[in-house]
Parts: sequence; C-alpha cells; structure tokens
Amino acid sequence: MTRETKPTERELAALADGSLAPERRAEVEALVANSPELQAVLAEQRRALVAIQRRDEAAPARLHARVEALRRERRTPARRFGLAAGLAAAAAALALALVLAIPGGGPTVGDAAAFASRESTAPAPPPYREHPTLLRPYTHEIPYPNWQRAFGWKAVGKRTDRLDGRKATTVFYARDGERVAYTIVAGKALAKPGDHRTVRKGTELRTLTADGRLVVSWRRRGHTCVLSGASRRELLQLAAWKGGGTVPY
Repeated sequence: MTRETKPTERELAALADGSLAPERRAEVEALVANSPELQAVLAEQRRALVAIQRRDEAAPARLHARVEALRRERRTPARRFGLAAGLAAAAAALALALVLAIPGGGPTVGDAAAFASRESTAPAPPPYREHPTLLRPYTHEIPYPNWQRAFGWKAVGKRTDRLDGRKATTVFYARDGERVAYTIVAGKALAKPGDHRTVRKGTELRTLTADGRLVVSWRRRGHTCVLSGASRRELLQLAAWKGGGTVPY
C-alpha cells in the first residue's frame, strides 16, 4: 500500500456513512480488505454511526451542535497522530457524547413508535355517546380522540405493551386502506426528540423519523403521545386537534 493510494481520514469516514464517491469506493474497499488496521478503524466508525442513529431522536440541540463540530473538525486537515488513532478517537468522542447527553439511556420516542408496526390485540375502544369526539375508556387518565367525523379516521384496534416497565397503549385508526397508530406512554414523559419543533394551537409538536417511519410526538397531561402512519401535514393536524376544546390536553 503506497502513500498515494492509502485512504485519507475523510475517505474512510465517507465510506462508513455511504457518501464516498463511486469512482473511489471500489479502490478504498479493496485497500481496507487488505489491511486489518483499516478494517478495525472502519468498524469503529460504523459502530459510532449506528449509535448516533439510534439515539438521534432523543439528543438535545447542544449535542447536535457538538456532533456537527466534530464532523467539521474531522474534515479539516490537521497534524496526525496516525490514521487509526485519529479516526478511533473521533468515533469514540461521538459515541461518548451521546451517552453523556442522554442520562440513563432510557426509552425514547423512537422506541415507543416501534409499537405502530405491530398488530392490534384487542377491539378498538368505542366512542362516548355523550362525548362523540372521545373514545372510551380513558387510558392513563387521558381519552383518545375520535377522529372519524372530523377526518374519516376510524378506530379499528388496540394493543398494550411495556416500555422499560411503563405501560404503553396504542390505538390504531384506519381510512381508505391506510393505518395510523397513536401511542400514549404512562409514567414520566419521555425526552423530547430532535430539533424539529412545531407549535399548533398552543401544542408543541416534535417530528422525527424512526425506522423509516415519520413520527410526531407531544405531551398531554405530562404523558408522551406518539403518532405515526400518515403524512407530516396530516400527523400534525391530528396531533393538534382538540375537538373544539372537548379533547383534554
């Protein structure tokens, strides 16, 4: 392996996150395949990236800024202590920053959103006759909304799971062959995800992507609510809907 063809730090980082130019990718992959040292560095980079992806939705703004600063630093030419040491240190710094910024590594909104991909295990709660905008019975002292009249989404099923010891109840709604899932997590509210913040009708809504699924989360009476399965515009509309003041927030 010559000095001219040896991968740079930037190239190995780009290979790890899939952004390396196609005309250079094959050559770098071949060089890595013949070097245990570079294989170890690349593996460390990929582990750090996985950690970032799994925790990204719970990371506060200050952590996002720190991660971006590390990425810029990685792209800036500097004196090297050696390729392996430099890349491993950068990857470790990213992973460590995530661990320190999320105390306890508790459940996240992304974890709660995973219940949306499961099947219902019980019939849908019916509407209150005297309160047509609400479904019964109450869950965690909070009623689910009845969206059928206003939006055409009919409650079609329900399931109950445990999330790190907390009860998480999901109600499924269907319309025209599509399905949305609305989960309420009991206990202390989960950390607010990301920086994609929107305020609708006085309600703070947070948007993120979890496992390729668009998710909106917010809080009602101190509990975390998680909604997914439709377009961002519609998820925000449903999440902020208060039924003319009849849906308690």
